[in-house]
Amino acid sequence: MTYAIVSCKKCRRQRIIDRSSASSKCPYCGTGAEHKGLTVVFENRDQNVVREALTRLHSLDLPEKKNTKRVDSDPFSTLIHRYENCADPQKKMELVSKGLTDLYGGFTLEDIERIDEKNASKLLSTMLEQCYAHEVKHGRYRA
Repeated sequence: MTYAIVSCKKCRRQRIIDRSSASSKCPYCGTGAEHKGLTVVFENRDQNVVREALTRLHSLDLPEKKNTKRVDSDPFSTLIHRYENCADPQKKMELVSKGLTDLYGGFTLEDIERIDEKNASKLLSTMLEQCYAHEVKHGRYRA
């Protein structure tokens, strides 16, 4: 009985097969494959030797970690993205009121219009009714 390291034809990940069987499924993507059509990378009768070889192959494939700085995105565009991808109306109001207050120390109707032009006035009135925001000065609001 021999064992071999082969690459999956679909996902290209390397795995160990038992050469005595005619076919097997890839444990990563589930694709079935005939062993005759697979390219053998390494073969040996001792399964432990094949496992060690696979470990060495994988350790060589790891890319080096780069020390890259994370680029901070614009907080306002992040707020818009989170608002657009939120389905819960209560959470949307909380996102807008807290987000704009954190960004600007307060907000106006115009700030809300930059996030949701169609529903800005309705959103503001609902935020005031639900106590997500309060008016600190005429036309100026905070969470």
